[in-house]
Amino acid sequence: MKKSVTGKLSAVGLGAIIGMTSLFAAQAQAEEQYLPSLVYRTGPFAPSGVGFADGFADYVRLINERDGGINGVRIRMEECETAYANDRGVECYERLKDRGNGATVVAPLSTGITYALIPRAKDDNIIVHSMGYGRADAADGRVMDWVFMVPTTYWS
Repeated sequence: MKKSVTGKLSAVGLGAIIGMTSLFAAQAQAEEQYLPSLVYRTGPFAPSGVGFADGFADYVRLINERDGGINGVRIRMEECETAYANDRGVECYERLKDRGNGATVVAPLSTGITYALIPRAKDDNIIVHSMGYGRADAADGRVMDWVFMVPTTYWS
């Protein structure tokens, strides 16, 4: 039961991340859209992180292979292992943000990493997708215009 709920939430989150990325990909008219993927296959939350990381990578591969990307724009994803540690998450963000044609969205998958990235991402014009974690007030775009809480917040 727990696995199927986690899988469904992951699928919704993945769709939201890819959907947000597609908006910017179409605007950029790029041949590919770069998507940094901050994952945690190790560390204290590895049991939930492994499934999400693998599912996200599989979904991106599916979109590229089956559909040729989003509106003809292929997604190039690069993972960085955070081990659910804030300092490693910030290091991953800094290392990956400017690769390719630059990141337009990042999903930290951690409340602590999200808090650490909010001011950096705003300065870098990179959207933070915070799916069910991070600052609940980010659900109101008037409060935080670079952080999106899709599909839910802690309090939903």
